[in-house]
Amino acid sequence: MAHDGGSQDDHSDKAWAIHAAIIGLNSGNLLFRGLELDQDNPELLTVICLSTLAIALPFQAIFFLINSHIQETTNVHELEYQMLLRLSVICQTVSYFSLVSIGILMYTTHMYIGLSFTAGAVIAFFLLKSALNQVDRLAKL
Repeated sequence: MAHDGGSQDDHSDKAWAIHAAIIGLNSGNLLFRGLELDQDNPELLTVICLSTLAIALPFQAIFFLINSHIQETTNVHELEYQMLLRLSVICQTVSYFSLVSIGILMYTTHMYIGLSFTAGAVIAFFLLKSALNQVDRLAKL
């Protein structure tokens, strides 16, 4: 039994856009916060957070490769498709987890910046979840 990769719904496009934004955020923080590190005595918490972002980048790249393969291949075997989806979920989880490091980096900049980021992230998460639930309900009508 084969899965038609061409019939992939908009869920993959949404995930693609979310992870493109996260990879941009992570890359920007790695670059700029990395350049700000004191070479002689770097702050350990910042180094740990930047290391977490560095760990996430290959997972994010693999996520893009998996989704590109699924979308571009017209006839993916069902077993391969299920395995790729599971790998994709692992990559997404690591990518989302990297946002914890972004939040901590915001707190190390200033407490109010960290609190603002956390509040904005929570609100954005619930708005996104609500919008996705509404889209799913409307699609079933």
